[in-house]
Amino acid sequence: MLKILPVALIAVSTAWGQLEPVGLTASQTLRLKVAARSPYTCAAELGFLDSTGKALGPTSHVTLQPGQSTTLDLPSAAVVKQPSQRVEIQPRVVPDPGTSTGACEADAEVVEDKPAGGPHEGIKVHGHWTIDVRNPDGTLASHRDFENSLFPGAPLATNLARTKVLGLWAVALVAISTASNPCSPSPPSFFCSISEPTESIGAWASTNLTVSAPTSGPNSGTLVLNGSVIAAQSGTFNQVITTVDGCPVGVAPAACTVSCSGCTFYEFTSSALNPAINITAGQLIQVTVVISFT
Repeated sequence: MLKILPVALIAVSTAWGQLEPVGLTASQTLRLKVAARSPYTCAAELGFLDSTGKALGPTSHVTLQPGQSTTLDLPSAAVVKQPSQRVEIQPRVVPDPGTSTGACEADAEVVEDKPAGGPHEGIKVHGHWTIDVRNPDGTLASHRDFENSLFPGAPLATNLARTKVLGLWAVALVAISTASNPCSPSPPSFFCSISEPTESIGAWASTNLTVSAPTSGPNSGTLVLNGSVIAAQSGTFNQVITTVDGCPVGVAPAACTVSCSGCTFYEFTSSALNPAINITAGQLIQVTVVISFT
């Protein structure tokens, strides 16, 4: 049963704090929805604040044409650390300078997922992405913040059953064509890959990906992938994927790469990007993926 608790719809034409604070408990998601009121364009920064006014969780900058809308979700797993805990969250919407008064309108709602039949409840995998593109001088060229989902056929069952060994992780930025791959046009590939240091991948890859499982802080209890790559040429990518290598039983996890005998890689989570992200040669693409399970 999906339970929706609505919060009042209001126009958001000024700074942070226009929406009322919302209480969030375990197994809930706070959903911020913003729409552009016709005939205006709504350009704004979306995010969330804790009770002290500190920014937390995902953020997103949106540009919405009249009649368009978008949502930004804050899962309780990102802020609630104990089952009985209730955390006060304030959704925030900051219109860009020059945005018409009343162009943006927003509401917030708490979504509580309580499916019937406890023994049949499934495990949900959430992938929260942050992609920052920086110019050679360090200035921020673009920022993207979004969620993705478990890729169909991801190797959860085979690993839980110990029929495969889980190996190295990678993040793939998928170009719209081999010629527009920001990493390199040669050898031809759609994938601009950020892999762990011991992975054996082609010239169109970076190998500085770190993999961690924090036990404290905002990402406690999650899997965090973090890495970067410098664009060798200008290009565009419109999809992102996390992958993990799978190998026969007996191969050590650290030795499980795509190049070892009998090994392959599996797509774990994925998301299409709309709009696509445009890259200029020399820019640094910084990627963080926080994978959580509920």
